[in-house]
Amino acid sequence: MRKYLIFIGVALVSTFSVWAQERVYVSTDKDVYVAGEDLWFSVYCIDESTGKFSNGSDMAYLQFVSREGVAATQKVALIGGRGCGVFQVPLEFGTGNYSIVSYTKCDGGDAVTEFDGKIISVFNTVTARRVKDGVTVGAVVPGSGHLEQSGDVSVKVGEVKDGKARVRIENKSGELMRLNVSVYHADKLVKLSGSYNNTSLLERKGDFEKVDEVDYAGEVMDVKVVGKDGSSCSGKFLYMSAMGGDGEVFVNQIGEDGVVRFNTGNVMGRRDLVFDVRESSMSVLEGASANDTASAYNVEVLEPMYKRMVKEIPKLTISKEMDKALRERGRRMQISRRFVSDTIMDSWMKKDHSFVGNTPPLVYNLDEYTRFPNLEETLREYVQFARVREVDGKPQIKVIWGAQGACLTLVDGVPVSDHATILGLDQQLVKQIAVYPRRYQLNHFVYEGVVNFVTYKGNMGGIRLPKNVSIVTFDGASWPLAFTGGHAASAEYYPNFLSTIYWNPVVDIPAGEAYEFDCVLPLYGGEFRVVVEGMLPCAQEVYAVRLFDGK
Repeated sequence: MRKYLIFIGVALVSTFSVWAQERVYVSTDKDVYVAGEDLWFSVYCIDESTGKFSNGSDMAYLQFVSREGVAATQKVALIGGRGCGVFQVPLEFGTGNYSIVSYTKCDGGDAVTEFDGKIISVFNTVTARRVKDGVTVGAVVPGSGHLEQSGDVSVKVGEVKDGKARVRIENKSGELMRLNVSVYHADKLVKLSGSYNNTSLLERKGDFEKVDEVDYAGEVMDVKVVGKDGSSCSGKFLYMSAMGGDGEVFVNQIGEDGVVRFNTGNVMGRRDLVFDVRESSMSVLEGASANDTASAYNVEVLEPMYKRMVKEIPKLTISKEMDKALRERGRRMQISRRFVSDTIMDSWMKKDHSFVGNTPPLVYNLDEYTRFPNLEETLREYVQFARVREVDGKPQIKVIWGAQGACLTLVDGVPVSDHATILGLDQQLVKQIAVYPRRYQLNHFVYEGVVNFVTYKGNMGGIRLPKNVSIVTFDGASWPLAFTGGHAASAEYYPNFLSTIYWNPVVDIPAGEAYEFDCVLPLYGGEFRVVVEGMLPCAQEVYAVRLFDGK
């Protein structure tokens, strides 16, 4: 029988020069938000030595900085220097202006110069909290809210028909344009907030000390492990997995300083990471030993902290004139949050970093079969390649495909070495069983197949984890999403009161060609603004704005 060998978790050697300078530029769907709204972003990572998109880092970082300091950090997965995502403005954000500092880990140490980031204005309509020394009350001087046009690009909006507006963007240059496109409601709040952005896309930057660490295949994570009694964990092995995944599993040996490094693929979204400490390499391959369940550990994901300096952030001017506009925007935000669903969003491509690769498993949806009293009978009667054998008086799940060594057993993507615990699951809680009848390698450990038991709720079916297992909530990279409005329009009973009604973070228009789309209007009228921002080759900026009446 033919054998397959996939190597994952080994050190990755990047051809990306450690001397290259990466610049990260960020564009957002609009400039003015209320806390609780979605902030859509598009990221451009440029190798300054060539002026082209960088293939070095696979992760960029956005920090939202107010006059009080760093308020939040958002991670962005990159593919060929481009990335995107969505960040829900936290209700903890006080009213005020925020500067967005953007960088990669390679060029993201302590600040050397002030960062001149894009300014966004946030109004908190649910609490009275304000950024300290960040708000002033007085007369507002309305601003245009946008910069002057740059680049040879044309934006046209056709007549509104059947609740849609046809938008056409023409590339009149002789080169490929790489853009993001936003359409949002230019309400009174936008007009009264003025424009705090006096820098263009390519001017939004600053210098940092070089770290010379590259998130080459995904985020590089350092994890500190110490015994609950303060004892050293040096030499032991640590599994890390993301609950709810199907192959986000990593294993490595803990160093003398108690730190273990994982060269991961990008873990997406807010996830529960499960850490399983094993005593030795044999316990990794053959399952938990008695010592593995006798000790408890403190596990901490180390997030590097660097000094940030930003160009002086202007105070946000507020006035009584904004009251009605704030109430209306706040009401729409709350309606949208109540009915929000990922199904109205559009997914952009992301890399598959699962250690099982792109090979599809044999999937058994148990609802399609007659349910047996227990999982062992289900495996025997229905599931090809997976069988239960008794080893040293204990049940062991094996993948029978030509080799019968140790297999990796997962429940909702989390390794569980005690197969008796898995077989004791209430099979009514198990949605499907996925079998990978091939050889896989995690770091330098080889497994003869993988079996993943997926529960309906994704909570491991209530399995009680041993003492050597810790769970840590972790914020990974933002899911790469867009919002083009089509799914929202087709969703029955969805009340579309969103402020941003169209957002496409990655639009490539070849020379002399055009990009057209239908913009679905929301359940309210008013004036709308089309904003196009991006780059030509060799980092030349493109920017254009067009207003239209969406009656």
